Amino acid sequence: MNILQIVAMSREGGRASWSFTLEKGLVDVLHEHNQPKFRAQNAWITEGWRSITTMFNDKFPHVHFTKQQIQEKEKELKGSYKAIKNARKESGCGWDDTLYMIIAEPAIWDRILAVSIGILHYFYTGK
Repeated sequence: MNILQIVAMSREGGRASWSFTLEKGLVDVLHEHNQPKFRAQNAWITEGWRSITTMFNDKFPHVHFTKQQIQEKEKELKGSYKAIKNARKESGCGWDDTLYMIIAEPAIWDRILAVSIGILHYFYTGK
């Protein structure tokens, strides 16, 4: 059994575990589906979700995620994106393209964390 099989839950259901590779793959699939035929005003249509799920599972045949597991991950990724985007707007914040992390002094982090505790995952002081 390889690492991706261990990381992802199978057809039996349950809570899915996602690796960076699987998250990146999902983001790529979502970008490919960001077209009017798969979306309504602010959401994916049923056919869009069906296509996203099929394409994702075809791309990673060693794992199988349900539509619900993929929808939950998309919602989580959207929340993380918004938190990072808002944190980067703070004066004195930087971004490390190598580490994919926000860089800020502790005083700035105090302001950021007051707004969004979920951003803690991306904490990096550069020290």
